[in-house]
Amino acid sequence: MKVVKCLYLLFIMGLTSCNPHKSQLSNDYVLYQTFDEYSMKGVKIKSGKLQEPYVAIKKSDSTIIVRICYRGKEQDKYIYYKNKGGYWYSIIKDQVDPKLYFTTLCDTVPFYIEKYFYNDTIMEHSYYLENGFKKSLEQLVFKTRNNIVEFNLSANFRIRKNKKFADLKQEIIDYKEKYPYDDRELAHRDKNYVFYNKILQGDSIFLYENDGKMNYKLGCLKDIRICNCLGEFDPNKSEDIALINNMMGICK
Repeated sequence: MKVVKCLYLLFIMGLTSCNPHKSQLSNDYVLYQTFDEYSMKGVKIKSGKLQEPYVAIKKSDSTIIVRICYRGKEQDKYIYYKNKGGYWYSIIKDQVDPKLYFTTLCDTVPFYIEKYFYNDTIMEHSYYLENGFKKSLEQLVFKTRNNIVEFNLSANFRIRKNKKFADLKQEIIDYKEKYPYDDRELAHRDKNYVFYNKILQGDSIFLYENDGKMNYKLGCLKDIRICNCLGEFDPNKSEDIALINNMMGICK
């Protein structure tokens, strides 16, 4: 069947809407304004009442369940984390409902995002999975509170099934030697990796690309995002305003 590119809709399990009153939630859940995936802890509101959306968290030694609570048309969403010993793990499947294929003619090849959380670091391995085994367009991203490194993985990239965390983590070691930086200004040529300095100011996230030449302390501004009450944790992604404000290219 021919693969047709289309918009993939995010499906994270959620069936009911959160009740804004803690007394009407399960006693196992604790309300927070948002969830910090770097520390794997809930973040309380500094003052006043909880703003929507917010989260309800149920935590044990082996699992963390984060229920993202909305009011209105959006359904609540659940994100599940598993304790793997030296790290926490979650996986999200993003796919158009196969039942819609015959009306939308959209490809139903699923897109997966596997996340590993350790030492205030988030490692994301994303890919399309055809026929249950063939991966394509793989990408690896490392995130800290202050930096982001994105890798475009080659077609011959391989990781061991039972050693995923170790093999992926190894990629960040000596990555400058493994992935030579191609800074030629050719529109058709992709860079092997991109390093961003991340600055959080109020409800905005500023990403500055560092080209490794140290011409600027932070780099040149590549993206600006406005977050909602969930901050970086927002699964619907923050609003990109860089092009709206025409601020691309400012270097610091």
